[in-house]
Amino acid sequence: MNDSELAIPPDFTPHDSPSNFMRLMGPMYKKEAPNGTAIIALRVAQQHLNLHGIAHGGLVATLLDNAIGYNVSVALGSGIVTANLSIDYMASSRLNDWIEVDVTINKEGRRMCFAEGTLRKGDLVLARGTCIVVPTT
Repeated sequence: MNDSELAIPPDFTPHDSPSNFMRLMGPMYKKEAPNGTAIIALRVAQQHLNLHGIAHGGLVATLLDNAIGYNVSVALGSGIVTANLSIDYMASSRLNDWIEVDVTINKEGRRMCFAEGTLRKGDLVLARGTCIVVPTT
């Protein structure tokens, strides 16, 4: 891939997580989605690959969990923890792929929130996650 193919797509800005764990994933990016949530994205790097040369399932789970959690936290205006995360893996991504998670918040309550995220590489759906999130405050 040449440098222009590895460039960050337009409209994406750095997504600086306050979490030390999330910073270990390498640079992540975000942009506003039409539904008012933030699309969270990253370029698959060498450290994200499993022994088969594809993005590790743990990376996929972490990215889905972070994108959903970030969006719910912003919507609720409070800290959150994930109570349940269910993932369906559908396809894989490889080194240098640009992958994005878009999030839909289905129901906001005082004690829990239901949301889902879809991980894509272009138009290809890689994984879907559904999540129950609980506010910490």
